[in-house]
Amino acid sequence: MEDYEMQERPSLLEEDLTCPVCKDIFKEPGLLPCSHSFCRDCLERYWQQKGIRECPVCRKRCEGEPIPNLALRNTCESYRKEKGCWAPSGLEPLCGLHRRELVLYCVKDEEPVCVECVTLHPGHELRPVDRGVPACKEELNIKIKVLEEKLDLYKKIKRKYSETLEHIKIQTQQTQVQISSEFEKLRKFLAEEEARRIAELKSEEEEKKQKMKSRISELNKDISKLSELLQSIKREMGAEDLTFLQPTPKCRFRAQWINEDPPNVAGGLIDVAGHLGSLGYRVWEKMQSCVQKIPVILDPNTASPWLWISPDLSSVKDNHGRQQLPDNLERFDPCVFIMGSQGFTSGRHRWDVRVGDNPKWILGVCKESVVRKRRFTVTPSAGVWTIGLSKGTYNVLTTPRTVLNLEMKPDTVRVKLNMDKGEVSFFNPSDGSHICTFTEKFTERVFPLFGPGLHSTPMTVCPAKVIIRAV
Repeated sequence: MEDYEMQERPSLLEEDLTCPVCKDIFKEPGLLPCSHSFCRDCLERYWQQKGIRECPVCRKRCEGEPIPNLALRNTCESYRKEKGCWAPSGLEPLCGLHRRELVLYCVKDEEPVCVECVTLHPGHELRPVDRGVPACKEELNIKIKVLEEKLDLYKKIKRKYSETLEHIKIQTQQTQVQISSEFEKLRKFLAEEEARRIAELKSEEEEKKQKMKSRISELNKDISKLSELLQSIKREMGAEDLTFLQPTPKCRFRAQWINEDPPNVAGGLIDVAGHLGSLGYRVWEKMQSCVQKIPVILDPNTASPWLWISPDLSSVKDNHGRQQLPDNLERFDPCVFIMGSQGFTSGRHRWDVRVGDNPKWILGVCKESVVRKRRFTVTPSAGVWTIGLSKGTYNVLTTPRTVLNLEMKPDTVRVKLNMDKGEVSFFNPSDGSHICTFTEKFTERVFPLFGPGLHSTPMTVCPAKVIIRAV
């Protein structure tokens, strides 16, 4: 914007030749005693409007008529002529320096010149104007073609951005549905667990209430018997003396209660501690039945368009067709691979992958900068450390391939990564047998890599065993 304003701003010469009143090039300029110049007509109109003869710039009073400024007038006329030579007036433009017709074109300086300008362009290629125009147009056509190609490229990139925008919306919707589904499972588990624990509380309440009611019922019987016995003894004590004394031995015998007193009840109250003690922890511990820990989460943003990924991001297989997905930098295309979502720079890590009866697969790790947008040979030199199965043969993917003679066909392969030692090892977890080990000095982040091939049998990351220890 600033450059544009500078181009629109008049030159310093033009500013010096501009009347302060009409803001145009001086016409018949007159000089006042204060040294300021104005167009004669502009000055007279100004004096008529003001009713006082003063300088429009410095406001000094002026006596007499302004003196014609001949030098300024000549300069203004020369400036108009030179500027008019290049102005579109329906006439052929003339050379501003020699006032001659422009009949030649300088290829180096890219400008038309007259015959007298030839000495000013020594060693330059000069062509007739009619031959210079096609050359300029040819050059412009080349530039136009480049610009058109650039425009097409920008339009393609815009379409990619628009497709990415739509994919972001779809990802958000699908992820939101999956999040809601996972939380619904947790809510269902918690609701069922809450109902079960409340039912246990109510059951204990009913059981202990029944015991108390049974004991109260027995006590009521004893209380009734004791009351009757007391009333009977009191009646006998109210008889005449002789009558009272005669059956005294019998009365004394009846005034005894040989039943044992009711015992104090142990464990009769609700086991509040059993119901509430570490309740959150015990519920969380029990949640292992509905919650799985996947040691490696698949990253759908790296998946080849030919692959299908399970909603929980633990399984991958052939999609039976190419999907319309954004061509983002992280995605493998055309190679049919997918990476884990988490990379490693240190520590020891382990994950099991079920390959099942898949007739062709590749499994291992790769460096973060592995090639994504073209085919490459799967070898350690390409930043990939893997084993695989192809045409019934297990191989270590080195250069050349190293054939593995396995006694047992693995249904599941265990990958162990030791970043500190620089080792990637493969095992058969069913019998613990060692398959092979790569030794490498890793210089960047390393990611799990999965290549299920175009087959319907999925590769699945097995859930890790979760052990909760209370310290």
